[in-house]
Amino acid sequence: MLLNISILIVFIYTVLCIMFVQLNRHILTNMTGMVVAMTTGLMSNLTIGVILGMLFAQSLVVSTGISILFCFLIGYLIGRPLSLLAVVEGIGGGIMGGVHGAMLGEMIPKRQWDVMLFIMDAMFIAVTALVIYLIHDRKHREGEPVAAVSSVKEKRSALPAAPVRTSFWMIYIVLPVVILCVAAWLGHSPSAGEPPSSGHEMHSM
Repeated sequence: MLLNISILIVFIYTVLCIMFVQLNRHILTNMTGMVVAMTTGLMSNLTIGVILGMLFAQSLVVSTGISILFCFLIGYLIGRPLSLLAVVEGIGGGIMGGVHGAMLGEMIPKRQWDVMLFIMDAMFIAVTALVIYLIHDRKHREGEPVAAVSSVKEKRSALPAAPVRTSFWMIYIVLPVVILCVAAWLGHSPSAGEPPSSGHEMHSM
């Protein structure tokens, strides 16, 4: 159950990041755009790589190959609205995350999949939230009126950070984490009439 929810969360949040970048591409220039593209590509494909490594256990070539395809797709989609350099950054970061994620997913024992998925999903949600806040903060700073051209840099440096909208972050961060906790708990709960596992079957391998 947690594996299916993880796939859904990665898909939804990656699409949200791509759409948010598309809508605010006019303010994502130079280093900001490249950081956004690299971070989103890296974290998305790291989580996808871990999931694929679990889905295609004992077949690292298949999980790595599919992960690399996602790296090119996500890297291109996240960087295309910005620049060719952002596309390269997104693909490069994605390949690094995807390959390492596939190896990590392959190495994790099956009895520890839920723990690893919970850690990866929580980290993925936190990093994408930071990326969206970075874009929101940049939009906030760019939108401030400036009286004189000569004092643009001074005024921007003195501007406070963008306000945090509690309702948005509750939905974006807290709600998915609660869903993950419930899914992890349900996944570990023995079904009706099924005795709890004693753990001795792990040594039969």
